[in-house]
Amino acid sequence: MNTGFSKLPLKQPENYEIYTESEQGQFSVRGLSLQTVIDEIYQNGLHTVVPFWVVNNRNGRLELDLQIDSMTFKVQQHNANWEAVTWQQRISFVKVVSKEKDHSATLVCSAETQREFNEAFNQIEGTRHIELEAGQTAELSLLLLPPQDASQSPNINSMDLLNAEERLRTDYCFSECFGKVSFLRAGSNDSLTCNVRGRFCRSVLEMEPATSRVYLDDCVVGRAYERTLRVHNASAIALDWTMAVVETTDSTALGTTLRVQAADSESGAMGGRLEHGARRQIVVRYTPQAVGEFLCRFAVENANDAGNTRHWVFRARASQRAKPRRVELLSVGDIDFGECTSGMWYRSDVALKNIGDATVAVRFRVEGNLVGLAVRVRDETGAALTGAEDEVGNDAGDDAAGGEGEALESASLGSETINTTTQASGTADITGAGSSTVGDGSRRAHSHTRAHQAVLLDEVLVKPGAVRTVSLAVMGSSATPSGQFLRQSFTLFCECATPASGPAAKSTAAAPAFVERLTVPCTLNMCTPIVRVTPALLDFGTVDVGTLKTMYLTIENLSPVPATVVCVLESKVINCTRAPIVVPPRSAEAVRVDIYPRRINARYRKQIIVRNVHSRGNDSVVDVRSVHVDQRRMAYHNVFYKTLVAGCEQNFVDFGAVPLHARAVRRIALANLCTRALTLELAPSDAGSIAAYTAVPRPSSSSSSSLSAAAATLSAEAREVARRLPRLERQAVMHSNIELFKEHQPVSTKAASAAVAAAFAFQAPSSKSVYPLQRDVFVDKTVEQGHVCLVPFVRRGPAPMSVDYLNLATACGLKASVRLAKVRICEGADSDAANEPPKALTSKLLADSETHAHVAEGEMSETAAVAAISHAWDILDEIIEHMDMVPQTLFASTRAEDDYVRRQVDLRNYVDLLVDAGFLRPITRIRVPASAETPVVVMLSPVESPATRFDANLYFKLIDRPADLLPFTTSTGASTIGTLGNSYQLPVRRFLIQASLRRAELDIGQKSINVGNMQIDESCRKYLVIQNRSDAPLMYAIRKTGSIASGDIRFVDNNRYGVVRAFDSRKIVFVFCPALHGVYNEQISIANVLDPSGGKTATLKAVVRRPSKFYIQALLLDFSDNGDDDSASSVLTLGSRSQEFRLLVVKNMTPKTRVLSVRAADPQPAEPVTLSAVFPPDVAVSQDADRLLDRETMEKIEALEQKIKIAMRKNHPEKIDKYRAKIAKLRDAKTPADDIADTAAIERLAGDTELVVTLAPNGEARIPVFVVPTLVSAVTDSVVAASGQFVVHEIKDKDNVKTVTVTARVRT
Repeated sequence: MNTGFSKLPLKQPENYEIYTESEQGQFSVRGLSLQTVIDEIYQNGLHTVVPFWVVNNRNGRLELDLQIDSMTFKVQQHNANWEAVTWQQRISFVKVVSKEKDHSATLVCSAETQREFNEAFNQIEGTRHIELEAGQTAELSLLLLPPQDASQSPNINSMDLLNAEERLRTDYCFSECFGKVSFLRAGSNDSLTCNVRGRFCRSVLEMEPATSRVYLDDCVVGRAYERTLRVHNASAIALDWTMAVVETTDSTALGTTLRVQAADSESGAMGGRLEHGARRQIVVRYTPQAVGEFLCRFAVENANDAGNTRHWVFRARASQRAKPRRVELLSVGDIDFGECTSGMWYRSDVALKNIGDATVAVRFRVEGNLVGLAVRVRDETGAALTGAEDEVGNDAGDDAAGGEGEALESASLGSETINTTTQASGTADITGAGSSTVGDGSRRAHSHTRAHQAVLLDEVLVKPGAVRTVSLAVMGSSATPSGQFLRQSFTLFCECATPASGPAAKSTAAAPAFVERLTVPCTLNMCTPIVRVTPALLDFGTVDVGTLKTMYLTIENLSPVPATVVCVLESKVINCTRAPIVVPPRSAEAVRVDIYPRRINARYRKQIIVRNVHSRGNDSVVDVRSVHVDQRRMAYHNVFYKTLVAGCEQNFVDFGAVPLHARAVRRIALANLCTRALTLELAPSDAGSIAAYTAVPRPSSSSSSSLSAAAATLSAEAREVARRLPRLERQAVMHSNIELFKEHQPVSTKAASAAVAAAFAFQAPSSKSVYPLQRDVFVDKTVEQGHVCLVPFVRRGPAPMSVDYLNLATACGLKASVRLAKVRICEGADSDAANEPPKALTSKLLADSETHAHVAEGEMSETAAVAAISHAWDILDEIIEHMDMVPQTLFASTRAEDDYVRRQVDLRNYVDLLVDAGFLRPITRIRVPASAETPVVVMLSPVESPATRFDANLYFKLIDRPADLLPFTTSTGASTIGTLGNSYQLPVRRFLIQASLRRAELDIGQKSINVGNMQIDESCRKYLVIQNRSDAPLMYAIRKTGSIASGDIRFVDNNRYGVVRAFDSRKIVFVFCPALHGVYNEQISIANVLDPSGGKTATLKAVVRRPSKFYIQALLLDFSDNGDDDSASSVLTLGSRSQEFRLLVVKNMTPKTRVLSVRAADPQPAEPVTLSAVFPPDVAVSQDADRLLDRETMEKIEALEQKIKIAMRKNHPEKIDKYRAKIAKLRDAKTPADDIADTAAIERLAGDTELVVTLAPNGEARIPVFVVPTLVSAVTDSVVAASGQFVVHEIKDKDNVKTVTVTARVRT
């Protein structure tokens, strides 16, 4: 080994003064203390070099072994980079920030000097052994490479160095790594250990605004324009930056036409040092000298991290004079999509308004950093703006699956949207060569080669004065750096032009000249989540057959955004959740893996694929190993029978996520492998939550040729079920809506349709009709068009067709008919022949129909019994396949959501219906026929429990002795079991039942809705707030009491049935229009479909008054012209009638004749002066008197008054005059005097103080009213205020009385 060392220079770095001796003092180390902190290390993928020295204090030769316990550190004996440093750089290379008695020190290495180092020399392996001569000093280099993933190291500082506004991401703060460097003398106990701690931070340079683009589209030659940008240090460590021109269309314009300089720098130099959180302002001044476009692209480089380069673009278009704008952007400002996750669509709306007088064509073009981005533009109607697809970024991979929340789901965009900047397939899997971990070199290559791309999208037309809204949607793929945010920016160009017309429009070469261009800068921070799965191997060891063993996988999300993973597994003995798992940022989730062996296997191997939905390159494979033994001989159960779940042999059934108190249904099958029937006992471990049922056997065949044979196999119990089931169907309320879905009794039919009527056990028809009965549902077409019911009802159908014999032959509906028709056509019969029923079959069916037509009520034919049982099996299949415990949340419309929830409600009602009808019977013992399968329906209804996991067993026990059955088996292991004798009894077998428990907690915002006082002819809109307090979606169903008053509540927008997302709320609007008067107190039930015990009730309260049958225009008649004037015209004299009169205008509000009584009111408390109303007959009513306007006219006047206010605010005097003229015209449209006289007949009683007025339908009367003041008691004032009252009511209704008050000033 070469032990020679070069002679040390005279001047050394500052850390040379740090001196640490070994335990026995035989050697010492300079430059490192016992506790050394290397601070301000840049996390840029490069090594940091720290020089130190080892001194031999002995008089003899010294050999030292080096031990380093961290992969982050290494020691090099010769480092070419450090040896090439000049003596001036050597002196200032290391700075000692702090030092405490040679036991601890903090060092900072020069970043400027290290930028000149060649990283290839730092990649050389370190040394583990050094030899020193007597008194020799060796110079070594400690190299530190911080990990690229900051989450792997503890972050002790968090964000102490950053202000609240600067806390962008935790990746940009200081993290730490630890290591020990031990020096051991060979053959001796003398040693020295230095603890080294490195504090590193990623240096991040940002541009503000984030779009990093300056566009001047409407420049005028000779004018000066100025814009401002800022560079920002978004990290906790200082950085050095520079700016250079990358591309320009006119290099001579730099410095003259375009000037760029730092605002706070005296020299205007573009570069310098930025402390943490600091900003530097850049001023851009542009003075165009000629007409045309100018482009200049700059690169702002981070000197401490070559991969952190920001580009910003300056683009301008100059013209000789300014042009007026024809289109303006209503959504002003940049679009910031925020922090986005790859594989999800994010949308923002852009509103354009045409302020010109001609139609404008707007073309959309996207330009900018489009690496790994899919950009689509859609109009407000939801249709995509089709255009060419750019072959840019094909290496970015396919699109990932869409998500929820604020994201625009990929399903809503559909396959019709083809305007993407990346090649997208619309699938959830991301394929291609892209990996979840992208190196710095590849990122830099993408940044430099594809940082400026453009895609041309299609155009839309905007009419004059119209507003057109388009949606801009973006989605990132797995090409973005995994686990880290990548800031990307692009610009949406809205290029406006006059649409081409005439011959030029047909020419592809004739393109419209664009009159103006609008720019919408956009920015986003894209991140592709990455996950880490541990352990990579699940070794269950030795597992006994029939024994459950559990282990757990840990899925860790290393990204700052949520990650979605799916476990993919195909196994009969291993079970884990298949549902998508959402892992929060910077956290981990545990996944349970269960194994339940079925038979002996000395070497069981299986793989679980944990698939990252956002990045297929980040998929993880977990190996599963185990050894299966059978110490209790549990595997011998497989000789006699096996359990099937969905056609696959399994020893468990996983119900998935099941809400508490809900009922989940699964079906398993017991397959008898013997040639002799077996008898088994079934017992659940939790009888309160698990129940096992068996169903009535399915008919062997439903074809017309074997109906008799199938009917012969029906037992008496099955026939009873067939009779009971249709009756319960008729009594059940399906779709949870008794108001809309009602059962109709069948109408009379011919004998040919009697078999179908009997098949559903309805009453036998007696009279004749030309219409057959069809299986359908009666729907109120005015309310819900096209709603489909799961279980068919009977209604009048269309006229009989030539293919009706198919329905008669099967008695099972359209599906079997179509199958039979297909068979006939495939056998060679033509279409016309296929529509003609065979004579033999028709005669037989008609004969049976005649027989069934005279069957007494309550009895059922064999054909109808077979059809009823087949119908029940169809319902059971529908329940098992489509009854959801976790409702879906994405729907095409509110109507689709309403139909979905109604269907779910029906499926749950049908479960009870099948149990009540006896079709499903609870069992404890079941007999399985030889070589056959018997279904067992398992229902799970978990009770209240704090646990989140449900684990139970369904025990199977063979009643017959296995030895008696062995001669009838074909299994090869029969001889082995036979040697055990007849006395051998197999142990009880466990069938696992698993589920994940969750809550479906529904709440309402208000339990009492008080409308207040209303009239019968009024209506009001109110709303209910339904809140979901659980972490999963729930379904609700709103039901009314069914009383007469409940019909006054009408829900709008198909919102009586719906889904509320997790931790969300929903406002349900309804209209209340009372039809009866009185105190209204009606209950509205909000049912929790998933948890029947969690429903709520809201009470609607109102006081409904009777509608007024007549209307009085003014209930106060004032005879004082001016309250402050004491003249004779305004002050009355005692005992004299008033000189002026007031009109009492009364209108009949009903289409019937009304007789009213006008009389003096009951005596009131004595006042000094009272007024008595008189109605003299000798008074003529002027034609100019104000008349009572109808409601329609008043509404028109109010609308015009609102328009006047708007016109006054906008300063449009011509519109004000026009609206006032319309109002005057409406008020002047009077009824002729003779017509007015004809609408009312007035009869005077008791002189002139009491009247009887007869009003014609919708007529009105104008009655002149005079007052006479009367002195009641002495007063001191000369002029006093007096009042009086008279009442108006119907002759036959004295409860609805209206009081009119008269007031005046009287001189005493």
